[in-house]
Amino acid sequence: MKNTPWLVIGAGAIGLFWACKLEKLGNKVHIVYRSESPGKKITLESLTDEEGHQQVSVSKHKIKSFTAESLTGQYDKVLICTKSFDLKNAFTQIARCITPDAHIACLCNGIGAQEELQSILLDTQTLWAGITSEGVLKIEADHIKHTGLGDTYFGEWRPSDPAKSFPIESLTVTNIRQRMIEKLAVNAVINPITAIFNIHNGDLLNDEYKPLISATLSELASVLTHPQFSYAQESQHLTSDNLKNRVNTIAQLTRLNRSSMHEDVRLQRQTENSFISGFLLDNSPIDLPVQRLLYEGVAFAEQREEIKKKLLSIA
Repeated sequence: MKNTPWLVIGAGAIGLFWACKLEKLGNKVHIVYRSESPGKKITLESLTDEEGHQQVSVSKHKIKSFTAESLTGQYDKVLICTKSFDLKNAFTQIARCITPDAHIACLCNGIGAQEELQSILLDTQTLWAGITSEGVLKIEADHIKHTGLGDTYFGEWRPSDPAKSFPIESLTVTNIRQRMIEKLAVNAVINPITAIFNIHNGDLLNDEYKPLISATLSELASVLTHPQFSYAQESQHLTSDNLKNRVNTIAQLTRLNRSSMHEDVRLQRQTENSFISGFLLDNSPIDLPVQRLLYEGVAFAEQREEIKKKLLSIA
């Protein structure tokens, strides 16, 4: 792999974190921001070491910052860290600076945006879909806090033969769609419920939400194990018990956190609802009344109180 700079698109918490991580691995990093420039150095505050042990450390990471309009040069390694609904547009703004043989990776929630991006890439460019469970908070434009150690994986969105390796080989997996479906299933429970009820992730484990969680998991399992579901090959193992274990584990591990959708709703920002619950509703071969309520509870603020009552009355 050529020792050319990585281009990171998006200066949110995850974008800044990956800019730091790539720089730490010995890469030059250029970052594209939209509103707030992170400047020339990012401060990364870590609460744990690489093994997950509690240890506070602060490091500085050298980068170059650009707006999409001011970007020049050519890049063959790109990492897009935007919201799902911004993915395609973010790439379009810098496409002139991307080489015909580039590796283009994306880290965003849900499913659907990846195919939208794939549709505008050249056949010679490789799209890598990614997922991450790293916990990161943005403190200031040039300052982030790494709050929880997690895993990150990338896989070819359209597998090639022979299979290619991601520019950071240790992060390459062949079953990225399965991993994305697993994450989407958890997000389809935690994100909308915490957003609608304005609660922390750990509150989902409280008794008052147990009937709702149970009904949501049962409905999800019905679609994910259905032979006509569009990702059936990757989701047959996601039974109600399997999903319950996953959701309970994540809710417990992130009990003090607020989901990204919770924060988007609280701050009246656009959510990734269409790529999580919306994706399931669009691709399900069966009716999903609970997921429909969750989708509408996030999408329509004026109906939220009424939807809350309906959700809590589910037995």
